Amino acid sequence: MELMTKREINGLSESFNREEYNSPEIFNLEMQKIYGTNWCFAGLSEELGKVGDRLVAEIGNESILILRNRDSQLRAFYNVCQHRGSQLCDASGSGFGAAITCPYHSWSYSVEGALVATPLHEKDSIDRATLGLKPVKVDEWQGAIFVSLDENAPSLTTWLDEHFSRPRELEKFDLATLKNARTTIDEVEANWKVLAENYSECLHCAVVHPELVDLVPIYKTGNTIQADRPDWGVSLSSGATSLSLKKDENLPLLPAMDDLDDYSVFGAYVYPNMLIDLSPTVAVLTRYVPRSATHTTVYSYYLFPKEVVNNPEYDLEPTISFSDMVNQQDISVCVRVQRGVASRSFTNAFHTKMERYCRHLIRRYRDEIK
Repeated sequence: MELMTKREINGLSESFNREEYNSPEIFNLEMQKIYGTNWCFAGLSEELGKVGDRLVAEIGNESILILRNRDSQLRAFYNVCQHRGSQLCDASGSGFGAAITCPYHSWSYSVEGALVATPLHEKDSIDRATLGLKPVKVDEWQGAIFVSLDENAPSLTTWLDEHFSRPRELEKFDLATLKNARTTIDEVEANWKVLAENYSECLHCAVVHPELVDLVPIYKTGNTIQADRPDWGVSLSSGATSLSLKKDENLPLLPAMDDLDDYSVFGAYVYPNMLIDLSPTVAVLTRYVPRSATHTTVYSYYLFPKEVVNNPEYDLEPTISFSDMVNQQDISVCVRVQRGVASRSFTNAFHTKMERYCRHLIRRYRDEIK
C-alpha cells in the first residue's frame, strides 16, 4: 500500500487516493484497524426490548450477536457456536424464550453466553463451563448501541469525548426518550469514506440540496456552522419551524428544542460509522455498514417523541420524506464520485480549507491505518 505524503497545492490538501477508495486489500486493513478497534454504532437500544431479543450486527469483518439479559443489561458475543463454528443467528428478532440455539446441532446458550444444553450428550460428558460464547465490549449511549472488538478500548463516553464533532453536547436533546418510527435501508455503490467525506462538508449543498438550503440558509454559503453560535447549531430560515415537505407541521419539538432562541438543526459525525442529524421535530441516526471497498449499506432511523409514533393524529410522512429526499440526493452524488475515483486517470482527491471536518477525518484515518 502506497501512503501519500501531505502537501499543499494552491490552498488544497491531499485527501484519499485511488487505492484507498477501491482496493480490497486496503478495505480489509480498514476492517481490522478502524472498524476492529473503534466503538461502532450497531443499532438502537429499543430493538432489544425484551430478555433474549437479539440484534445481529456486522462490525468490521465480524458478525456480532447482541442481547439483553434478565437484568436489562446488554451482552454482546461473536456470533459463532463453540461446537463446530456455525453462525448462530442469521437476523435480529424476538428472544423466543431467551435461549440462543444453534441451527446446526442445537447447542444452546443463555443470554449470558453460557453453554446450557448439548442434546444427545450426557450432561456431564462435556465441560460446558469452558465453551461459552466469546464476548465483545458493548455499551449504549443516547439510545444507541455501540460495540468495540478491541478488548482494551476506552470507555464509550471517553471515546466520544475525543471526537472533534462534539457529539456529547447533543445529550441535552435526550435522544434515548425518542422512539423509532421507521428504518430505511439503502445499498450504496460507494466506499464508506466517500459517504463520510460528503457528510463532513457543505460545499455541495447549494447544488445538490436546493430544498435543504432554502430551509437552512447558512448551508448555501458552504458552511456547516454559524460563527455567532457556540453551540454549533444552525438556524432555520425565517418562518420555518421544521425540516419537512409540509410547511405548517404540527409535530411536537424534540426535548430541549424549546430552550433555543431559533428553530435549529444540529449534526455530528461519530467516526467511523454514525451520523446524528437533529432538527426541531425529528432525530435521524444513520449507520454505515461497509460491505466492500465499493459497497456500503446505509441504515437510517427516524426518531420522534414517543407520543407521536403510531398516533393517527400526527402525520410523520412529510418529515421522513424530506429527510429521505436529502439522503437520496447524497447517495446519488456519492455513487457518482465512486465511479469517478475508479478511473485510472484519478490519483487522489483534495480538500479546501473550508472542508476542515474532512481534514479531521483524514488525519484520524491516517493515524489509525498506518
